[in-house]
Amino acid sequence: MDFKKKLKIRLYTAIAVLIIGIAMIALGCIKNREMLTSFGLMFFVIGIARIRQYKRITKDDESFRAREIAETDERNVKIWTQARAVAFSVYIFIAAIAVITLYAIDLDLYAKIISYSLFSFVLIYWICYLIIRRKY
Repeated sequence: MDFKKKLKIRLYTAIAVLIIGIAMIALGCIKNREMLTSFGLMFFVIGIARIRQYKRITKDDESFRAREIAETDERNVKIWTQARAVAFSVYIFIAAIAVITLYAIDLDLYAKIISYSLFSFVLIYWICYLIIRRKY
């Protein structure tokens, strides 16, 4: 995918996040829900930050080129994909130990919550794996 097109998609996503934030703030004020308003404010701030980042990257060719190199350089791509793989493995290992430990100390509800999270994470991994395997 063209890097400029990728940045445009990021801009549209940031605008969507901003709009979702505004809607959540409005709904939180109408329904008098502090949690919804707080999440809305968080989405709003993230949307603003991402839009500002997009504007900063695209303001001149030099910053655009530097960002493109940073994101498409093979070494950088390998580092972040390897970091994701390690984070996935560490999370799976820690969650598995937590489930076993929580069942051992009779905290079944917490163990179930973590085991559902673990199951969901592995299920998402396998779905993504099958999709990507077909692609390549």
